[in-house]
Amino acid sequence: MKVSLMFCADKNPIFQALLAIMLVLGAAAARADPAEPWLKGLASLVVPGTGQASNGDYGEAALHFGVFAVSVYGVIRYQDKSDYLDADQRYDEDNNREFINKTTLRYDYAARLVTDMALYSGYAAYRDARERDNAGFRTPAPRESLTDLAVAPFSINYLSRPTTFIPLLLEAAVLYHEKDSKDAYGIYRANDVSERDLHVFNLTANEMTAVGEEAFFRGFLNNEFSSRYGDGAGLVTSSVIFGLAHTGQGQTANALQATAAGFYFGWLHQKNDYATGEGVALHYWFNVLAGAAAIHNGGSAELLHIQLPF
Repeated sequence: MKVSLMFCADKNPIFQALLAIMLVLGAAAARADPAEPWLKGLASLVVPGTGQASNGDYGEAALHFGVFAVSVYGVIRYQDKSDYLDADQRYDEDNNREFINKTTLRYDYAARLVTDMALYSGYAAYRDARERDNAGFRTPAPRESLTDLAVAPFSINYLSRPTTFIPLLLEAAVLYHEKDSKDAYGIYRANDVSERDLHVFNLTANEMTAVGEEAFFRGFLNNEFSSRYGDGAGLVTSSVIFGLAHTGQGQTANALQATAAGFYFGWLHQKNDYATGEGVALHYWFNVLAGAAAIHNGGSAELLHIQLPF
């Protein structure tokens, strides 16, 4: 059993999330007022900055689109390099080992930024539209800024709550128990990647992921669906969409596992009067612990071995 699971969307999660959203909201789209906050959020998910421009925030729109465009360029640049490792080279057939080199690690930074910028931009456009006019909504308008979400994983207020530290202690106990198992997930690095490089990536990339995913799936979707259909239906719908954005490749959770986690993150969100900070804190440290365990369970590997078929 692979226990080193990370809640990080993969396999073009923007497309998957967009498809799921359209299945749920598509029937209402023809009747919707184009000024509705959810449409602005959806627009910024597809093209970051679009919803901000619709809100009249042109400077923020340019910033969101600029960061997104630069990160897309990075994805293309590193993916085109001759030593980039595609999925067949990167993961073994049992999906318990991952191999990484410097080019692929740089690609991962850019790819995370592409996804998480789009997710955050969708949330931010929705938040700003709701803040301007919250008439007709039964849930509170989202209020956390990017700074609020970014510092949440380091807040004693969140980390001291049993709803945060108990799940993290349980995860740490399971990871420790499984650390010597042959099925424990491990990351093996080429000579041009150090263990320190992997730890830096683990700490920084998971910050982007926790902020982007919690902002979008809870701050936007859980809030919107709960306002439309009630807390129970909103929780179920947003959790299923979160699950659809995960495929289980590599260290990430599969759809069923991510859906179950989405229920807990969504429940926290509703319990906290639709504030997202505690979910960001839990999401971040859950992923960081899983990543640290995978680095510990791996080691160095010759590039020649990485390129052999499994």
